[in-house]
Amino acid sequence: MTDKNMSVYTWDAVLSHVARKIGEATNSTIEISDLAVPPDPDLGDIAFGCFKLAKAQGKSPADVAKDLAAKLGKKDPTIESASAAGPYLNICLRPGDLAARVIQDIGHFTSKYGQSDEGKQRELMLEYAQPNTHKEIHVGHLRNLILGAALARLLQNDGYKVVTASYHGDVGAHVAKCLWFLVRANAAAVPQPKKLAAQKGDGWVDYVLENLDEKMAESILQAIPKEKHSGRHLGSIYSEATKLLDENAEWKEQVSRVQQAIEAKKPGWLKLWQETKRWSTTEMNDIFRELGVALDRQYFESEVQDNGQRIVDELLKKNLAQESQGAIIVDLEKYKLGPFLIRKTDGTSLYATKDLALAQLKFREYPKLTRSLHVIDNRQNLYFRQLGKTLELMGFKQPLEFVGYEFLTLKSGAMSSRQGNVVAYETFRDEVVAFARKETQTRHADWPEGKLDHVAWALAMGGIKYGMLKQDSDKIIVFDLEKALSFDGDTGPYIQYAATRLNSILKKAGWDAKSFGQGDGTLLKEKAEKKLVLKLAQFPALASRVARELKPMPLAQWCFTTAQTVGEFYRDVPVLEAPPKIKAARLDLAAAASSVLILGLNLLGIPIPDEM
Repeated sequence: MTDKNMSVYTWDAVLSHVARKIGEATNSTIEISDLAVPPDPDLGDIAFGCFKLAKAQGKSPADVAKDLAAKLGKKDPTIESASAAGPYLNICLRPGDLAARVIQDIGHFTSKYGQSDEGKQRELMLEYAQPNTHKEIHVGHLRNLILGAALARLLQNDGYKVVTASYHGDVGAHVAKCLWFLVRANAAAVPQPKKLAAQKGDGWVDYVLENLDEKMAESILQAIPKEKHSGRHLGSIYSEATKLLDENAEWKEQVSRVQQAIEAKKPGWLKLWQETKRWSTTEMNDIFRELGVALDRQYFESEVQDNGQRIVDELLKKNLAQESQGAIIVDLEKYKLGPFLIRKTDGTSLYATKDLALAQLKFREYPKLTRSLHVIDNRQNLYFRQLGKTLELMGFKQPLEFVGYEFLTLKSGAMSSRQGNVVAYETFRDEVVAFARKETQTRHADWPEGKLDHVAWALAMGGIKYGMLKQDSDKIIVFDLEKALSFDGDTGPYIQYAATRLNSILKKAGWDAKSFGQGDGTLLKEKAEKKLVLKLAQFPALASRVARELKPMPLAQWCFTTAQTVGEFYRDVPVLEAPPKIKAARLDLAAAASSVLILGLNLLGIPIPDEM
């Protein structure tokens, strides 16, 4: 182990040592990547497949494994024994030596344990958290938010300078529908001039829609109760508007004119749009803070709308785009990507129009970016491939990288903002927190209300986030509240409990941070101790791998299996009742395990309550 900033850990050193010893015994070069952790811990701590060596030596893999087993493990300070299992060489490490070195690592690196310099001096942008304004944040958004926030922390942990960004649709058809309905529903609040006093019903509504000015917009805004100044209310309006338009197709032309008026920044519509956007973003940012979504830059479609239209005009001039049935497309048929629509027939913008401009804006604001990552729903895969190819044809040299995920549903089924059957995040969160609070209160009826509330919230966040990160991003998640909040099995609360249990042991022992390192780690030779040490030793390599692969799932699984190993540790070996020297060493191990387990949970964004 060297300087803190070098991130050289015991596990790296152990693997290098084992690879070198095998290489010396066979007069060959063995890479660390040739070594693996056996699927069954009883087989050993490190496994080496002898297939390549056997081919080079003209022997069977089993014979090579037997030869190596006879040569390794003799008077080696790191390797305790080596054995052959068919074509594999299985190596057992000396438990006391490993424990002492790993605990020393954790004490040396403290909160930096597991950090890497893999991304050193490289800057990347991670775009996630893309809910639209004028809609509620619902359960369907959660996977993007939780996955993106975890990836940001993992990449930062891996040494990257991460610029976190979001991109929100604050203009377009959904906003036009929402504001169109808002005006229809509240037009009666607009004072009528005497000369128009005879206008009634739809006649007056049509007049306001066509002539909306700032005073009219102010009257409409004042007519809406303050408790409805929210994205959630605007989302319900959007759903109502969609249903109404499905039943009255003749009104769709009005919505088109509303969208044109918003894009033209006509004063009345501009005022209405700006205020309702504020309602949305205020609610949105409150939810982001609660979920640990930290953003360096929030982009909005309205920022890039005008430039997007200019880009479309340029593409037409360069013959990269063409007219098709009144709309503008980029023909990507020869790339097997079909036509890419970049302007509607009525001349208004699409997502694509603005995404072309957004890509330019990002790299103009952050010219040092070496990577641009986007967390997207897998159902958008074709669209983003079309976007990437169009940018490439425009001469855009920075490739876009996509991290896809499948959708999330509840046991009640799929959701749709358009159909109005979404479950708002706040409703969902309150239900999960209430369930967690009830469960906590049955165990701790004497706790004060504030403590119950905090622990219930922490358990709810643990259940929700772990439930979404423990599964591969390419798998559909059906969220089950009761399973996610169970204290038994593969759940967030089970892992949180393991961390609080370790801290409880330390508290009972009167242990504090100044006591760390006073024990003799070489005394830790029990099976449960070694198993826990191995889990802690492998954490840094795992943290780096999941950042490289952009998949938090293995880290979530590590947290669960480590929690299980913690359970075996305090079940199988006494800590507080152990002889003084053994007790000191085991307290060090408990403190190290608590520290690293919490580091893993922090990377996933999962809070740890003081008690459970």
